[in-house]
Amino acid sequence: MNQAIRFLIAFSIIVAVLATEPVVRAEYIDLLTVLDTIIAILFLIEYLSRLWIAPLRCEARPGIRGVIDYAVTPMALLDLLAIAPTILGIVSPELYLLRVFRLVRIARIGRSKNLQKSIKYFNRIITSKKEELQISAIYSGIVICISSVMMYIVEGHIQQEQFGSIPRCLWWSLITVTTVGYGDVVPTTPAGRLVASLTAICGIAVIAIPIGIISAGFTEAWSREQATED
Repeated sequence: MNQAIRFLIAFSIIVAVLATEPVVRAEYIDLLTVLDTIIAILFLIEYLSRLWIAPLRCEARPGIRGVIDYAVTPMALLDLLAIAPTILGIVSPELYLLRVFRLVRIARIGRSKNLQKSIKYFNRIITSKKEELQISAIYSGIVICISSVMMYIVEGHIQQEQFGSIPRCLWWSLITVTTVGYGDVVPTTPAGRLVASLTAICGIAVIAIPIGIISAGFTEAWSREQATED
C-alpha cells in the first residue's frame, strides 16, 4: 500500500511538472485534465479513508473529535491543499505544483530503520563537528567580505551599476565564492580580474572544507559503529 501511494505521489508530481510546459499543455491538455482528475479522486479517497480511521489511532479521541484532531495536523492539511484545486474545479499549472508538498508524505512513508540510522548519524556528525563547521563558516564570511570590499575599491568607479557599492559586490562575491559564477557581473580591469581570480581560488576551500569535515565525521561514526558491532 505504501509503495502504491509513493508511486502515485511521484506520478502526480511528474504530471504537474509536465503541465508547466506550454508545448505539452497545448498538445495534451485534455489528457492532463483527465489524469489530474483521476489522481485527485484517488488522493481524495485516500484522504477520506485516513479521516475515517483517524479515531482508531493510538491515543486518539473517539468519534468526530478524533477526525478533527487529525484533519488539522500539518500532514493532513498539506494533503488537502494538494487536492483542493482540482476538487474545486480550479486547474492551472501553478496549482498543479501544490502536489510537490506531498513529497513530505514520501519522506514520512519511507521512514525505515536504515533511513532513521542515516539521519541519526548525520545529526550526530553535525553536532560533533559543530566547532569545525563554525570555523569554516567564519572563513567563508571573511572571504566574502574581503573580496567584496576589494572589488568595490578596484571596480566600483568603473562599473558603478554592478560594483558601485559593497552590498552590490556582495552578490558577486557570494556567487563567485560558491563557485557558481553566473557570469552576469564580471570585472573588466586587470586588478578586478586578479581579485576575482583570488576569490575563486579561495572559494574552492569554502566548498571543500565543510565537505571534508562532514566526510571525516561520517568515516569516524561508521568506524565506531563497526567497532561496536564487532
